[in-house]
Amino acid sequence: MSNADNACEHRRTAMVWALRVILGAVFIVSGLAKSVDLWGTVYKIEEYLGVWGMTEPRTLTVVVATGLCGGEFLLGALLLLGCYRRAVVWLMGALMAFMLPLSLWLWIADPVPDCGCFGDFLVISNRATFWKNVAIVGGIALLWRSNSKTAGVITPYCQWMAAAALTVYILIVAMAGYNIQPEIDFRRFPQGTQLLTDDSAEEDDEEVTYTFIYSKGGEQREFSADNLPDSTWTFVDRKLMSGTEDTRDGFVILEDGEDITHDVINAEGEQMLVVVPEIARVNPSHTYAINTLDRYMTARGGTLTALLAPDRRGIDYWDDISMADYPVYTAEPTMLKELVRGTIGLVYLRDGRVVWKRTLSSTDMSLFENPDNAKALKESAPATDLLLRYLSLTLALVLAAIIAVDRTGWFIHRGWQRRRRRGQKSPVKSDKIAQD
Repeated sequence: MSNADNACEHRRTAMVWALRVILGAVFIVSGLAKSVDLWGTVYKIEEYLGVWGMTEPRTLTVVVATGLCGGEFLLGALLLLGCYRRAVVWLMGALMAFMLPLSLWLWIADPVPDCGCFGDFLVISNRATFWKNVAIVGGIALLWRSNSKTAGVITPYCQWMAAAALTVYILIVAMAGYNIQPEIDFRRFPQGTQLLTDDSAEEDDEEVTYTFIYSKGGEQREFSADNLPDSTWTFVDRKLMSGTEDTRDGFVILEDGEDITHDVINAEGEQMLVVVPEIARVNPSHTYAINTLDRYMTARGGTLTALLAPDRRGIDYWDDISMADYPVYTAEPTMLKELVRGTIGLVYLRDGRVVWKRTLSSTDMSLFENPDNAKALKESAPATDLLLRYLSLTLALVLAAIIAVDRTGWFIHRGWQRRRRRGQKSPVKSDKIAQD
């Protein structure tokens, strides 16, 4: 091979690896950010379905969301490692054949505020999303022929082990985030957030009013807080009509346009918030656990408060199915979903500050059956952030071990081939010497 050919080959290899790193990183970040907060991806898919006038079972939506997020992460990681070099590019191309027209439609029609391609980790405009996808398609086109010709970090003999490790990792991340809470909270009210604004905010008597946007059968309509539609409509967004709202520093609960947050959230002491963003999806059997929590918090001198999303069933319906002795209020659905994920979420506050949050279904209720168990609240704090760290460290060690085994086998194979070649040449030389 000439020097010019060598230089051309080096440039091609450098281009392939640059594209592998860039595109792989984009897919990894996109897939991981959405897998960490699988609830957010489910909500976004349901938002799209609402625009298209479709309703699907939540279980099916969760399966689709898991496959989409996990698939993006897996494709990005395999591309970065140089595994399944031909299949990965084809699958990425097939995915972008759907995503590119979708992002163009989002830019033109603007049916949803953002595409959700990076979850809540990075919110970009629909226009930026389209051009981002154009750049990705261009990169895939450049890799179409060249990727399979450039060796990866792991040889084809061991690439299945890397794929298996990556699949197990992303599934555990997604299921932990869905069943407990996202391992990384990209939303506005993470752990440590003070839900109460400063007292100066209460001196502002300017009335805050909203309209709420719902969709049904592809149609979107606006409703006032006093005239919300029934459960056949899907909530899309809300619009601030008058007044001002600063949601960066505090949580906002409205009643008839009036901010009652300081009446609901305790500035001092312990408080458990039971957050129900979708009453229609609540199983009445869960209310027994909530009443157990209420008795525990009362015995400790704390309080329990329920926050429901506006629904035609309303507070009276909740009182009927739960036999609640605790106060119940309504709050804007999107804000409730940002505060905590889950069909029923728990948020433990101390002096109005978020200490921990998790889903009710993941909580060990036996801890709260004894009011004298002072450690129940501490032991209920989830450690999903530590789970992500340990999982990621374990994945890195497993991949390093796979690469080490793979490289060791490769060196042994190469050494065996050289030895065989030397062994095949030896008899020839011996015959030649004998003839001389």
